Amino acid sequence: MTAMPSQDQLIQAQGAHFTLWVDAEHMLDVELLEVLPGAPMSSRHECFSAFFGLPPGIALPQNSYRLAPSGEEEGWLLLLTPSPPEADGRHVLQAVFHMEKPV
Repeated sequence: MTAMPSQDQLIQAQGAHFTLWVDAEHMLDVELLEVLPGAPMSSRHECFSAFFGLPPGIALPQNSYRLAPSGEEEGWLLLLTPSPPEADGRHVLQAVFHMEKPV
């Protein structure tokens, strides 16, 4: 796995596509819809949420999934939780990041 992305890195990637592994044999193309700031526990930390739009007609439960920028094999193991759907009906998964700020 690669290092977790920072809030700035994901903000720059809004609108980009990522690969989400449902299991070892099944992958989905998901879109990073939005990145919103959260409330960090100290000035040394950052907290934010990233929202990923699933393909139309697909809904997934809360689970730990591997997610990587499209075209990359490495990625992150993230707990993704269902969030309210988009206006177009697409289901959304949310990842919450809370970690020390990058140096």
